[in-house]
Amino acid sequence: MSEIPDYPLDAAQEIIVPAEPLKALLVSMYVKKGMFKAEAEMAAARQIEADLRGIQSHGSRATPRYLKAMDTGDIDPRGQTLVLKKTAAIAVLDGGRNLGHVASTRAIQMAIEMAKATGTGTVAVKNSQHFGAASVYSLLAAEAGMIGYCTTSTGGATVAAYGSATPATANNAFAWAAPVKTGAPFCLDMACAVSSWGKVHALGMYGRQIPSGWALDANGHPTVDPNQSKTLLPASGPRGYGLAFLSSILAGTLQGGKMPLHKTRSPEAEGSEHFFYVIDVDAFGEADKYFAEMERTIAEIRALPTQPGFDRVTLPGEIEWDRAQARRASGIPIHRDHLRELGEVATRMKLSVPWSSEAGQ
Repeated sequence: MSEIPDYPLDAAQEIIVPAEPLKALLVSMYVKKGMFKAEAEMAAARQIEADLRGIQSHGSRATPRYLKAMDTGDIDPRGQTLVLKKTAAIAVLDGGRNLGHVASTRAIQMAIEMAKATGTGTVAVKNSQHFGAASVYSLLAAEAGMIGYCTTSTGGATVAAYGSATPATANNAFAWAAPVKTGAPFCLDMACAVSSWGKVHALGMYGRQIPSGWALDANGHPTVDPNQSKTLLPASGPRGYGLAFLSSILAGTLQGGKMPLHKTRSPEAEGSEHFFYVIDVDAFGEADKYFAEMERTIAEIRALPTQPGFDRVTLPGEIEWDRAQARRASGIPIHRDHLRELGEVATRMKLSVPWSSEAGQ
């Protein structure tokens, strides 16, 4: 059975960092660049949630890139989220080119409030920036007892069309989350290519190859070298290609933005668009039956016999949920190169770091 590799782990290359001090460092960095503290805390919280779930590329590892974009003026640390249009169940926000985590957190919160009032809420965000991991937003809806969906369109075309040798669309991510009474909510968080670019870069950071069938090099030939990968292949062929295209319609052209094929500058210079959709389970009048059936089904799926090579059967998002619970208590294993870069930035900003310098500690 073919299995998509998780983000790599290697204790010899990692340092354990407690979540809260790492979050405090990110907040201090953003505040020094001019962000309001409340917004810096909002952004840092979403990044640390990604780190806790094991989505390292979309957590604190992105901070140096964001700070550099603030220095060049592509990200506005004081950019304000503005409401451009609002009805009882629909809103359009302008993210002010601030960190995408800020406008996105406000957008999902607004969609949740709309859903409480009307049964559903839909919020689109334009003029924003990279928002990190999609799951951290859909999970906010699940925590409120609602079904949440979000997607984003960030950067130019880096994913092939079905059959093309060069990029046609972006590696857009989307996430669905559904609530349960106890334990891990259902959470499907995926890129529309066979993998995320973050995972490709992470495998390279750990000195590993990517699986065959993931990527093409600059000449359109298959490669297993992360450093030579220029085009990712769509997940499940035409299905992933179609999902990526659809994501850029919902998070892009719907807000008046460009399709990825027409974004030719850096992701920060071009900006990003996002889309959030929330459904209130209670509004359909069968909440008790919903939760009872979810609990029964999840229990039965977990009890199914396993295939060779598997020690248990899990639901989408359950492994990441368990990982986050453990890391909140024991700390987050982070690659030494990631921490070295963060440390260099912190030193220039005259900030101390909350980790020792030796891997494996």
